[in-house]
Amino acid sequence: MEARDVIETLAIVLGVGLACGLVADALRIPRMVVLLGAGVLLGPSVLDAVDLELDSIGVQLLLTLGVSFILFHGGLGLSLNVLARVGIGLTLLAVPGVVVAALVTGAVAAAAFDVPFEVGFLIGAILAPTDPAILIPLFERLRLRQKVAQTVIAESAVNDVVGAVLALAIAGMVLEGEASLAGPLEEFLIDLGISTGLGLGFGLALAVLLSNRRAGLWRESPVATVLAVIAGGYFSIESAGGSGYLGAFIAGVLVGNTDVLRLGMNEDHERDLRAFTSHITDVVVIFVFVAIGVNLPLETIPDEALPALATLAVLIFVARPLIVLGALVPDRRARWQANELAFIAWTRETGVVPAALVGVLIAEGVGYEDELLTVVSLAVVVTLLLQSTTKPWLARRLGLLDAQDQG
Repeated sequence: MEARDVIETLAIVLGVGLACGLVADALRIPRMVVLLGAGVLLGPSVLDAVDLELDSIGVQLLLTLGVSFILFHGGLGLSLNVLARVGIGLTLLAVPGVVVAALVTGAVAAAAFDVPFEVGFLIGAILAPTDPAILIPLFERLRLRQKVAQTVIAESAVNDVVGAVLALAIAGMVLEGEASLAGPLEEFLIDLGISTGLGLGFGLALAVLLSNRRAGLWRESPVATVLAVIAGGYFSIESAGGSGYLGAFIAGVLVGNTDVLRLGMNEDHERDLRAFTSHITDVVVIFVFVAIGVNLPLETIPDEALPALATLAVLIFVARPLIVLGALVPDRRARWQANELAFIAWTRETGVVPAALVGVLIAEGVGYEDELLTVVSLAVVVTLLLQSTTKPWLARRLGLLDAQDQG
């Protein structure tokens, strides 16, 4: 592909992405759904207007570094003070909760798609993370109770990376033909440890370099510094056997809480950094969902739709409520109420990270392309249309708006 072709693709995808935003607002449906549909129209089955193969270098950069910036941005928006109140339940939701959801959903997926259990487990790991980042503006507009909003957003950011690490570990099992779960789960725990340790190191270094302290050597260039550290950190953590995704998220949390770390950060620099990561997130979301739409196997979707919908039904109506109850009810310090638990149980939208993971796994040659693309695409459409569109009504019905918050 020549430079002119790359520029043409950029222009088409960005132009279509902007138009999709207008269409989504007019129809009052989630933008990700419209972007997915736009990708189908641009793909080889309809207009054949763009070339976005999942194993191309450009798309792989998008699915690795691009998603890392999304997770960094998610970490920036989290408050350690708020999360301290719900830390036990959040940890249970985001780590063992993801594994349990992957196992339950994976068992159903294996039976529904008639594939080996390890492939079903991989599908479950991809689908297990919630991804309600699209709901952040809605939460702010509704003034949703902060305890609930911060927990949902934090769970999304944390279990996105946990799900990614788990999925990549299981992908190795599928590629190598292993029959035992012990190896992938052990690799998963090792990856978590490596990623967390290195992520804390890179995140603390970044927070110090951007701080108002004497060591804040690059405080005047926050954007360039973040680009350098995220790219370097991703490469270093991946080379060490960890997940660059988790490292990027942890770095975002530390930079977003420099006040808690008693480092401080110039308000203008912080505002510039948050604006930059927000814009990067918007662009990455456009490209990820258009790329997935372009690569959808339209000819096989009818054959895979029923197994995919059966898998999603179990995930939404069985696995998610059970995991929320099992993780949050024992957390006595958080004092979760029934209405809060009901809202969180209904919040498990599938978004950009699962879609990006599918692209990465297919590019690695994991196989089962039709099943993976179909189930994730339907998960995006079904969960966003079914759950995110009902959020305002549900929040009001359950009395979870700040104006109604008595405690």
